[in-house]
Amino acid sequence: MNQERNLQMVAHATIHRIQEEYKALLQLSPLSLEQLVGPENFNFSQFAAGFYPHPESDRLRAEAQKFGEHYGVWLPSAKHHITCALYLYPMAESKRMLTMMKNLTIDFYLNDVMGRDLFGHLSPAKQRAARGLIRRLARASMPAKADGLPTSTGSGAEVGRAGVDEGPIELANRLVLAEFEASSPKRWYERFSQLYSHHLEITHRDGSSSGRGYIPTVNEYIERRCHLAGMYHIVQWVEYGEAQFLDWEELKEWGLDDKLKRLHKVTAAFGALSNDLFSFEKEVIDNGSDSNLVMVVALNRPELTLHGALIEAGDICQDLFAEYLYLTGAFRRKSSRLPEQLGRHLRTQLEGLHRCMQACWLWQVSTKRYKRMHSVWQETMLKEALVQAASH
Repeated sequence: MNQERNLQMVAHATIHRIQEEYKALLQLSPLSLEQLVGPENFNFSQFAAGFYPHPESDRLRAEAQKFGEHYGVWLPSAKHHITCALYLYPMAESKRMLTMMKNLTIDFYLNDVMGRDLFGHLSPAKQRAARGLIRRLARASMPAKADGLPTSTGSGAEVGRAGVDEGPIELANRLVLAEFEASSPKRWYERFSQLYSHHLEITHRDGSSSGRGYIPTVNEYIERRCHLAGMYHIVQWVEYGEAQFLDWEELKEWGLDDKLKRLHKVTAAFGALSNDLFSFEKEVIDNGSDSNLVMVVALNRPELTLHGALIEAGDICQDLFAEYLYLTGAFRRKSSRLPEQLGRHLRTQLEGLHRCMQACWLWQVSTKRYKRMHSVWQETMLKEALVQAASH
């Protein structure tokens, strides 16, 4: 009990210190996320040149909203969130794009109602109800266990079947999973559904260090954060969107499976952790959460100021981005020496991951979800605030 109280005191004191230092940091010129997470002299605008969102964005956005409203899982702010898929998969088939957007609509609703930042603020009764709902949703995954994946705590017997007391959220979730299953190979769906189930199970609970009972290391947090953000299964959607599914046995024969898995992990981690920087103010300053890369760095290295923790978190993202550039370059050179079909599938995969990385930056810079009048980041300040700051 003393250890638990000590942990709560440390976490609370660190958040309070960070929030106080944040006030002082606001008085200085805002930092540039582009300079922080990009390699030296790297220009994200050039990197993302020629990028465009899905050509049917308006129609698909309206269809996703209609679906969300029908099943009671639509939030007004969801329109800013689900647009990320339109950026991530601009080449996706329309029907597949809508399936992914439906999934994001459900996931966003759950995150903003009972996610890791908010769960601890719910009443005990609402926490129990939320845990029960998440357990039932997680059981909608396939029962088979793919190599290296977390195992769902559900029985798996509920796949594609209506529950006795199935509510609208559960019905919506079941129908969307059925769409994924009907339009993908069995092996792909099994991996996706287990990743999605694990994402649900660990995201909708108290994600704070005091709620979990310990302060995670930075590496532990990074692995967990990729699951919390759903980035592992979002990376899988590169295959799903264009129905270009990888043959992992053939990749293994050519010694490429582990390298491609590493590229997937790097892509997922950059997406999740760069989002921690963009959402730092929303999560840490506004909501007092320590489930954020900046806070985990600060908790593990209490000697760092907030400015120092922001720089270190940025360095982590920069290293991931540099590794992404190195790996994709190596794969492109290798693809020209592979059998024609495998080389073509691999190039399609690399193009999809490239669009994901482009979209990751463009969406976070353009979305209104993180914009505010006063920010430590140039990229999240409202335009009128930037103009006002530049005139002084």
